[in-house]
Amino acid sequence: MFWEEIKKHYQAGSAHQFLLHFNVQDLLHDDVYGYLPTSEHLSEQLNVLGCDLVLGYNTSQGIHFPNIGRWRATQRMLEVIPKYEKTGAFHFQSIATWIETFRRFREAEDVNLADHEVDPQVARRRINATLAFDKPHEDPFVSLDPAPSEELQEKLNHLLHQDRARVGLIINFLEQLAPNDPSLSSASNDELQRFFNQIQNWAADLEVRKRKHIILLLTHNTFDIHPNLTTNPEIPLIEIPFPDYDQRHHFIEYLHDISDVSSQMRRSLGDARDREVLARETIGLNLFGIHDIVQQAESTEQKVGGEPIVRYRRDSIRTFSHGVLELGETHTNTSGDGWYVTRVIREIADGMRHRDLRRVPRGMLLLGPPGTSKDYAARVLAGEANMTLVQLRYASQVGEVTININENGNTYDRNLNAAINFIRGISPTVVFMDAIEQASPRTTMNPDDHEQGFPPALVNAMNDASLHGRVIWVGASQRPDLIPPIFRRYGVFDTKLIMLPPVGAGRAEILRIFCQGQSSGNINFQSLVGGSETDGLTWRDLFLIVQRASNLAKRDRRDTFTEAELRQTLNDFIPDYSREMQIFMGLLALREANSRIMVPDGLLPEYQEFVDDNRIDKTGINRRLMELSSQLGLNI
Repeated sequence: MFWEEIKKHYQAGSAHQFLLHFNVQDLLHDDVYGYLPTSEHLSEQLNVLGCDLVLGYNTSQGIHFPNIGRWRATQRMLEVIPKYEKTGAFHFQSIATWIETFRRFREAEDVNLADHEVDPQVARRRINATLAFDKPHEDPFVSLDPAPSEELQEKLNHLLHQDRARVGLIINFLEQLAPNDPSLSSASNDELQRFFNQIQNWAADLEVRKRKHIILLLTHNTFDIHPNLTTNPEIPLIEIPFPDYDQRHHFIEYLHDISDVSSQMRRSLGDARDREVLARETIGLNLFGIHDIVQQAESTEQKVGGEPIVRYRRDSIRTFSHGVLELGETHTNTSGDGWYVTRVIREIADGMRHRDLRRVPRGMLLLGPPGTSKDYAARVLAGEANMTLVQLRYASQVGEVTININENGNTYDRNLNAAINFIRGISPTVVFMDAIEQASPRTTMNPDDHEQGFPPALVNAMNDASLHGRVIWVGASQRPDLIPPIFRRYGVFDTKLIMLPPVGAGRAEILRIFCQGQSSGNINFQSLVGGSETDGLTWRDLFLIVQRASNLAKRDRRDTFTEAELRQTLNDFIPDYSREMQIFMGLLALREANSRIMVPDGLLPEYQEFVDDNRIDKTGINRRLMELSSQLGLNI
């Protein structure tokens, strides 16, 4: 839990200012008040931590104080008001009794609440209620202009240097106060720059730490704030992640418990098993998202689940990452153990299940010509390992209009930073990067400069050893000679699966699988695609051939096609690439192999001539590549 990390630093006296980021606009559970928006939840946590005065600040509201009535109104709007008679928490109607109970304990200075049989939920003091010196919470500075004026800064600074009460300060929307703008400097007198400097000074001010004050800085995307704050060792960087399975399940059970027995809400949520399934299916959603889909199902009088959740997750992930991530569909392998890729994937999946990370790579490269099922292998890996699959899109592929707060030309880098945080939050995750040679938003002819154009957030994430076992980076390429050097770094992408066109028997089996339920009559698949004349046909080619045969049948108002129609589309089919170009890309992939078990068992003759048992003649491959590159007019 992120708050435990804050408490650890604070109670040890190692930090008093914290930068919270990522899922900072969600619902979090409080033992007394139920589910509260993040800022209100943090206010209560500061209250429990021992702060006598808790206040918040942002540039739109200015200084504001926690307000239980406002929290209640928010809960009423969201229909998440807890049933206090079930939780054992106090009733707001009996607040006077609760205050009197707490007052009696406060008056006995030598009394420890832990020594008495008092419900801790009942004994929790009302936030800011015990403050009784000079009433600083009634100071006229709360009516000042919300802008970070010099007067406001002076009053906050004075508040943090008094020792009569502990102060808990929450600064929200930090990007508006300390934007990622190189013009911010310590020499300027601009109000915004002075406030930025003040924030940094507070972090290093040991007097503030000695007085046990605590400051929380909140921002969604750390890319939007000045890098001095993210690299300051005096300011721990704390991520508020997306809810895990247990937290999602708790929220779903909470919605079930606070609803009436005969309500549509309970019918939509289903029985205990339905709710467990819902908690698993909502990975990648925060609690606000889960709340939305539950209310949608309730309004339409349907059970929560199925395609609406998949659609909502897909839209949520795309929106949250500004189009940088797309939710992928996972599969379990249905082709048996005959596919050599299955052996590798199941070994990784078994390592994930048993948390044996020696069997789980940090990254994988899927190399081979187009149409050799590299994307399908990624989907099967995610399905077999029970991981979420997302596809990372590059700068050239993201066409959505996005908000660029600082107008510094780094819109993609900003959104990528949010996407990386999202990946961390929904782990365990398989991140699929197709055509990784296009991963860099900036291209260069100088290999030494290539990595400078590679997105730093992605570089850092792929090299983050703490993500091992939580994220598997899967890159696919048909031109491994063009991939960025980072993909060749030791320890990240050591596992390389070579994906080549199938041999005759494999083509016949693939075609048989694709034709299931779509063909009629006895079809001799071996005679259709088992001969050398169809060498080079890929999974994708065979899929298109079957699809076109099905279209022929539908023209005649039939649901199934015949062998004759299948042969017609096969004879009519023209591959996207010449045979020489396909062999060129296949040899580029084979040259990358660092394990024989990562290479198909059966190889077409043009590849088999370079493989002898478990040895691969890479010198011979290089010679053949030089011949083909000259023939094709390519440079390698």
